Amino acid sequence: MSTADRVLSVLGLFTIERPEWTVDAVMVELGLSGSTAYQYVRSLVEAGLLVSEKAGRYMLGPGIIELDRVARRFDPLANAARDVLRTLTESVDTGAIGLLCRIYRLKVMCIDQYVVRPPSFAISYERGRPMPLTRGSASKIILANLTSRPLRRFYDSDPQGVEEAGLGSDWDGFKRSVRQLRRQTVLATTGELDPGLMGISAPIFGADEIVLGSIGLVVAAGAFADQRDRYEAAFASVDAAGRRVSEKLQAR
Repeated sequence: MSTADRVLSVLGLFTIERPEWTVDAVMVELGLSGSTAYQYVRSLVEAGLLVSEKAGRYMLGPGIIELDRVARRFDPLANAARDVLRTLTESVDTGAIGLLCRIYRLKVMCIDQYVVRPPSFAISYERGRPMPLTRGSASKIILANLTSRPLRRFYDSDPQGVEEAGLGSDWDGFKRSVRQLRRQTVLATTGELDPGLMGISAPIFGADEIVLGSIGLVVAAGAFADQRDRYEAAFASVDAAGRRVSEKLQAR
């Protein structure tokens, strides 16, 4: 693991639902030496990403908020998708949440949401929360469009998780499952993240047709039951949104 990966791992501990950490706890959790754990924590404190809450205990610092503001203002994907995400969500005649997601270290992270009016449901896929590539339409549509090298890296990192997700018990079976998913320009899943909710997602491609993320909707599955016209209209809108954001990115 590189130094950058270790620093990110340390910072990642503080995003777990635990208000504070000690250097000793960081050392044990990540298998670092005491001096290395202290060095990483001190560097994060100097950057404002951690603060000392009291002697020997640390928590997230205000630098996180500053970085979040920078990401919101200058991330090319978020900027290219902002108006498209709003239009997509407003096109649905029932309660919906629009999601913009990005691939992140062989996981998928929601980087933006849009809601026209508060729906009658809540979702667990909130902004900033990473999700596995094997759960939910926003993740699976990205998985389906990965090139061979990252796809193999992902499989090798968690073959058991792939099998538990029903995507193949070996590499060949996994490739067959991915090929089947890739045939769909828009992917829908129901109940994979939250019971009773349906995700509908399309891929977003950057330069050289490399998949960067996905855009889509979360709706109440019951609102689409036996509503074929509504279902097809949502699919068409999500497909158009994915293509539009891809075009904007590729025109940069």
